[in-house]
Amino acid sequence: MRLVNSSYEWVEQELTFQPEVHGWQAAVRAALLEANVTPWNGFTVEHVTGTKIGATTFDASGRRHSAADLLAFARPGRLHVAVGAAVTRVIINPINPGTLGSPQLLLLSGVGPANDLTSLGIPVSVDAPDVGKHVFDNPRNGISIIPSVPIDHSLIQVVGIPSANGTASYLEAASYIVPVSPMLRPAGPFISPTSPLYVTMATIMEKVPGPLSEGSLWLSSPNPVETPSVRFNYFSRPEDLAQCVVGVRRVAQVLQSRTMDIFRSAVGTSGQGRRGRGRRDFRIVGATLPLDWSTNNTSVADFCRRTVATLWHYHGGCVVGRVVDKDFRVMGTQSLRVVDGSTFSVTPGTNPQATVMMMGRYMGLRMIAERHSRRLVNTSSYSELQE
Repeated sequence: MRLVNSSYEWVEQELTFQPEVHGWQAAVRAALLEANVTPWNGFTVEHVTGTKIGATTFDASGRRHSAADLLAFARPGRLHVAVGAAVTRVIINPINPGTLGSPQLLLLSGVGPANDLTSLGIPVSVDAPDVGKHVFDNPRNGISIIPSVPIDHSLIQVVGIPSANGTASYLEAASYIVPVSPMLRPAGPFISPTSPLYVTMATIMEKVPGPLSEGSLWLSSPNPVETPSVRFNYFSRPEDLAQCVVGVRRVAQVLQSRTMDIFRSAVGTSGQGRRGRGRRDFRIVGATLPLDWSTNNTSVADFCRRTVATLWHYHGGCVVGRVVDKDFRVMGTQSLRVVDGSTFSVTPGTNPQATVMMMGRYMGLRMIAERHSRRLVNTSSYSELQE
């Protein structure tokens, strides 16, 4: 665990920053606490119950830092970057194309279910029936609004974790600028039907952290350029749907908090004529919460099914213990490893990015140590033979 922790700390030190929270994110922070997602944990990279501010990969100037920045620590003489290249099959080397890419590459290389490979005319190298199986994605549902006051663009910074053990949906928020279709707005005297028009939208969402619903990935053809087929089977397990129902109710509670009132827009009068007090509500984009969200499980479950989307945190397909061993070697091979999110059976924390980068450093250091150890053993054996 020492190497795991030090690798996490290295990623944190080189790539993450503490964000300034204001506008929509600050309001969501207050609303989460008002909705009893407590305690307040401040800024932390730890996965703990309550409301917190997480780290960001954007620095104070707005520049985004990515895993590519870590190449600065590599030895240039041993590094070759092929820009715009597409991998078609694997020659026995470590790979890390990701949850969808790694199982696809293994299948294209003849490592996978023998019957499936044979049907596509791919020579079988290793009959590995679990390649492309046990694929999971965290179902996401939420509400998007057009706020009545200006807000800045923001990625997820504030996170609500009702339970750190994965038994409750995580609550997250973002705000972004989107183009409005000309068909959705009348052309005014200064705006032609083809003129670009943008609005700021704010979203609060819930994500089921450890879905039990299991999907799979398979090749559509032996053509490496063709995208593989994937089915996540969202909510095929009732436990996931029940967790979504609870999560959506928490989203509703956050929206109903007093902190959120500032983002409501005037939508009419209360029936007292022009002098009557105007009613205010959210300008919701897309599906709205059912009116009986607090009491009717069936209507909320229907909302979950109709509005489910990905948060791009899918994982699996080359799961440890099924496709790779504890050292991330592909079972049935000697020197092929997979080191990425496809090996996860459960997604870590609220975002897997830090864990994936930690794995790269962790396994890189382990592989260097293993090679060094073998070199010492071989040198020692040679010396004994000389004697």
